Amino acid sequence: MRLPLVAIVGRPNVGKSTLLNALARRRISIEAPKPGTTVDRVTAVVQREEAVFEAMDTAGIVDEPDSEVMAQAQAQVGIALEHADAVLLVVDIRDGLTEPDRRIADRLRRGKIPVIVVANKSDQARTQAQESEFFALGFGQPVVTSALTRRGLDDLAAAVQEKIPPGRRAGAVPDPGLKVAIIGRRNVGKSTLVNALAGETRVVVTDTPGTTRDSVDVLLELDGHAVTLIDTAGLRRKARQDPIDHFGRVRTERSLRRCDVVLFILDASESISIVDKKVAEYMVEVGKPVVLVLNKWDLAKAAGKVPEEYEKYYDDVLPALAFAPIVCASAKTGFNVRELVRLAADLHTQSSTRVPTSFLNRIVEEAQEWHGPAKRGRLPKIYFAKQTGTCPPEFVLAVNRADSFTDEYRRYIENRLRENLPIGEVPIRVSFEGKRRRKSE
Repeated sequence: MRLPLVAIVGRPNVGKSTLLNALARRRISIEAPKPGTTVDRVTAVVQREEAVFEAMDTAGIVDEPDSEVMAQAQAQVGIALEHADAVLLVVDIRDGLTEPDRRIADRLRRGKIPVIVVANKSDQARTQAQESEFFALGFGQPVVTSALTRRGLDDLAAAVQEKIPPGRRAGAVPDPGLKVAIIGRRNVGKSTLVNALAGETRVVVTDTPGTTRDSVDVLLELDGHAVTLIDTAGLRRKARQDPIDHFGRVRTERSLRRCDVVLFILDASESISIVDKKVAEYMVEVGKPVVLVLNKWDLAKAAGKVPEEYEKYYDDVLPALAFAPIVCASAKTGFNVRELVRLAADLHTQSSTRVPTSFLNRIVEEAQEWHGPAKRGRLPKIYFAKQTGTCPPEFVLAVNRADSFTDEYRRYIENRLRENLPIGEVPIRVSFEGKRRRKSE
């Protein structure tokens, strides 16, 4: 059973994103004074005392959207309200009751969803007169909060718990399952892929670059297994970033660190860019399994392209990801879309592999017989090998002198491990550890 869903709605700039972050106790949604920063449905699990629910930040409600992006954002608000078990109508206590607040309340009254009025931005001591204004909306006692100073949040969570029907209340946070981050430059089809897997318009998709600003988690059940897709902001060169781009990049990096597997989305019609290379380097640094997704394959195939053309090209321009499998896909048509998640699950299994020590040492011994380390000074010796971690698999070779082993020989050992262990398509780490000498007594 999914968690109860609580939609956070209101006019622009009343503190909805700040409220989501405060309730979740971590930065999920981008906070910025610029109206229209939030366009997707951004969710986070909230657990406070006995209350456990999924809070969903939405775009500020406006009467007349001024762009295609904002029009789709308003549609996302409607979808959120259709699925919500309760609604938080956020108002600015400093502004008092405004006409837009009244119009939003009228819209909510037409539904049958429980509504809680959240009188936010009470950063200083409130007056009874300010609070009492919002009784006119017809939803009972407002909950006075300050998302900025964290005032009133436990009271708000308790009020939400009372509004959720007993049969829908959750007792625990569900397992997020396999966490798959969808990373790539702007307009390569990341959000289209999320929607294709979700089977609904879960995130806004337009031809406007930079439509996705937040990292959006989408919890799905695919082939009987829980999967969390993490849609991220499209990346661009730092020199061209505005403050929203900066926050998006920071969240993308955070998504890379917390995911299990990365779907690195590339446009089949475009060459690898500097941004792509930088992202690839960071993926290797954090040690995440990667699927190179050659998206928009329907267009490339129509132009007469074949997969073999891309394999050598990617090996040349992205050598650090030479181990990563390449999949031709089309988020638009659905071609190979479900296979991406199945492959991601397989890569996670590879990355979680534990190797028996005896088998590991047999592989290392055979590797030395085929090609021993080059002699530089004292004869290099490998005493034994051990696995010290998973995700990524990490191996330490105990040797007489660590500085006697070159990077070339380390890569040789890595390749032998890939060939002989079920870890051929994921990053691995091999290091040499010099044997410590005993101190003379």
